[in-house]
Amino acid sequence: MFLRTIRVPWVEEDTWYGAVYSQAAHNNLRAGVLASGGVPATLYFGPLPIPKDAFYVHHPTLLPLLVTGAFAVFGEAEWVARLVPVVCSLASVALLWLLVRSVLGRRAAALSALFFVTLPMELHYGDMVDFEPCLLMCMLAALVCLRYWDVTRRWTWAVGAAVSCQLALWMDWPGYLFVLSVAAAFSAGWVWKRPLLPELTPRQSFRWALLLLGMVGLSGMLFLLQIRYVNAGAWDDLWNACRMRLGNHLVTNATGPASEAPRFSWLDWSRAIFHGLSADFLLPPFLFAAVGIAGIARGWKSSEGLRWCGMAVFPMGIAGVLYVVILRNESFVHDFATFYLIGALALLAAVGLECCLRWIETREPSSNSRAALAALVAVFFGALAGFGFRQAEAQRSQFLLLDGVTKEPPDLVPALGRDLAAFFPPGTSILCNFDPYGTTLNYYAQRTLITSLMESGDWKSVIARQAAPLGGIVWLDAPGASEIVASLPKEQVKPYSLRQFRFALWKAQ
Repeated sequence: MFLRTIRVPWVEEDTWYGAVYSQAAHNNLRAGVLASGGVPATLYFGPLPIPKDAFYVHHPTLLPLLVTGAFAVFGEAEWVARLVPVVCSLASVALLWLLVRSVLGRRAAALSALFFVTLPMELHYGDMVDFEPCLLMCMLAALVCLRYWDVTRRWTWAVGAAVSCQLALWMDWPGYLFVLSVAAAFSAGWVWKRPLLPELTPRQSFRWALLLLGMVGLSGMLFLLQIRYVNAGAWDDLWNACRMRLGNHLVTNATGPASEAPRFSWLDWSRAIFHGLSADFLLPPFLFAAVGIAGIARGWKSSEGLRWCGMAVFPMGIAGVLYVVILRNESFVHDFATFYLIGALALLAAVGLECCLRWIETREPSSNSRAALAALVAVFFGALAGFGFRQAEAQRSQFLLLDGVTKEPPDLVPALGRDLAAFFPPGTSILCNFDPYGTTLNYYAQRTLITSLMESGDWKSVIARQAAPLGGIVWLDAPGASEIVASLPKEQVKPYSLRQFRFALWKAQ
């Protein structure tokens, strides 16, 4: 599934983040990581040095640094940027398999991997250049290390768990919720005198909780200092973004007029979450997950494996649910906010199906029955894979550059961007009478674009206040295009066509 699209340009709505973090890596490489402090400049296409207000300070910075490292090794390309989440997604499958094999055996491990790779959420968003695939891998790595520490009593696995938790903190904010959940589990072992890991005494369990809490606090302080290094006003920017994401205003950026924006209700939010879950997940895993929860509850005291499954689900589920509920604006706007639930869902569904299979096997122990059962499971997952693939494909939505309605070839954005880069010198700000939704055209052009200037008065106003070198491109079939062209000096306007679309290029002297 990932290989089918690994070289596809950033021309779909859900690939916008690929262009954003590719540009951040591009700027890190040309400016130097020391100059940028590792903070991404995601939408800056101008000359160096990068201005302070161009830095994106709303998230921890490990992901753009990983993309920067990939570009440094393999060169800048779409497949290189996608390599980061793809590797993390494949590692997540392996880690989930290792975790479940350790607690319930190989068959349950295979079932968990099969549930994981057939979820539409994973098939569609597993290669998205964003925090979700990478952070999920860190969560699963921490749980595997904790399990292996419990089994082997080797402290190298304890170090691995601490490192994985630290990487989760550096990746994105749900990592803080995950680490705090793990710390809460260690604290509960101290309070109830029953440590999370039998090897530890209650006092040692409490010390581990303090260590994790210290990592959370130190990581947060270092991030605040990091963004303050590149922008003295970064804390205000971050606080405004936080307030916006915690609220229920229909704005998608921290600079929007939130006080004047319309609001969504809890009912609207619930409908959006339900719609996202129905589009990004399948019903059978939820049904088996319910059986899995019942099985874990029933076998909590009698089965170490089921108890460990419950303890593994707890931090992943808490992090995923709290992230969706607390950051209402985030989860209302982005349906992939529930991505962090897929690890817990796949594990619970595998537990549920394994419990069903064991129950059937105790009543029909013959080899013929086992063969029929195996065939039934194979058909089930084959159908699940087919439905998952179909739903994942239905999620794809092409960016429409011109007006959001006109049908366009899928390569229009990168082709037009390359032509703009060839026609306009670096540092030029390009005015446009199209691109109402903010596509990835600026990434392929490597120029600053000022879009949706639909009337000649809009152009005159921008030209009057812009100090940077200016240019423009007018889509001639847009309303008001003739008036815009007529307002520009005739000798500075040049006709230009791409596919069936006619444009006029303006390069100011």
